[in-house]
Amino acid sequence: MVVARLTSMACLAMMVLADDSATIVVKVNGTAITAADVSFAASQQGISAAERPQSESKLIERLIDRQLIRSFLASKKIEPPAEDLQFQIARAEALIRKGGEDPKVLLEKLGYTPERLKAELGLTLAWQVYARKTVTPTEIKSHYEKYRQEFDGTQIRASQIFLKLPQPANDAEKAAKIEQLKEIRRQILANKLSFAEAAKRYSEAPTKDQGGDVGLFGFRGKLPATVSQAAFSLKVNDVSEPIDSPFGLHLIQVTERHPGDFSLEDVRSVIIDRLSQQLWAETVEKERATAKIERVSTP
Repeated sequence: MVVARLTSMACLAMMVLADDSATIVVKVNGTAITAADVSFAASQQGISAAERPQSESKLIERLIDRQLIRSFLASKKIEPPAEDLQFQIARAEALIRKGGEDPKVLLEKLGYTPERLKAELGLTLAWQVYARKTVTPTEIKSHYEKYRQEFDGTQIRASQIFLKLPQPANDAEKAAKIEQLKEIRRQILANKLSFAEAAKRYSEAPTKDQGGDVGLFGFRGKLPATVSQAAFSLKVNDVSEPIDSPFGLHLIQVTERHPGDFSLEDVRSVIIDRLSQQLWAETVEKERATAKIERVSTP
């Protein structure tokens, strides 16, 4: 977020070459995105010079997305609330002063003209206006009901059998580990050994000594997302199929389930944020389908 980055950027401010302002990287429906814009976006996100080559394409795509959203909102005549925008600008300037800098001097150094600062801060505010108009109470309630256990504080207890994979692993290595887990699962389902016994014998995670028990956890945070999602889809005592994660392969058995008690009103803002993000992605996809995007050069 722009405001959160401003003070740290005082130390990272990049000297954008004058030529960069004229070097067009891409045109989005005729609007130019320049090398200076890419450099500015990199400094805004705290991306170092060493990280730039790996981040360049993502930065450009993000700038294209933002330009498409900006044009879309303009076509809908959606503007940021003036009072909210002024509050955000004042907050940004206060943060800069707190860091011992003159807002005008620092913002100019970072490439933030008053118009640019308004455009950056205003885009998020204008999108919030559009999302509030578009996301209906019915959609919010439906999303809560469909994904209730993600939001209501439900916790489960589970055990895992974990097998490491070489990094990077080839297809044959991965297939062999998957087949090993499938065979372990068959033995568990046939009652030839318990999940805890299998974990102690085969798992390569520290939890093997506890029979694979990873304790209680919510939908987010403790386990990789793919593992957590699979675990929450299981009933108590069910054993999953092999699950792929960035760390390796997992078998999961749910041993307890504790329903949560957060109501829709408790988590309404969280759901609105998620639906807003989905709406942003859908809008970008739709706008890209008809947009004229001309790749001119690379920075």
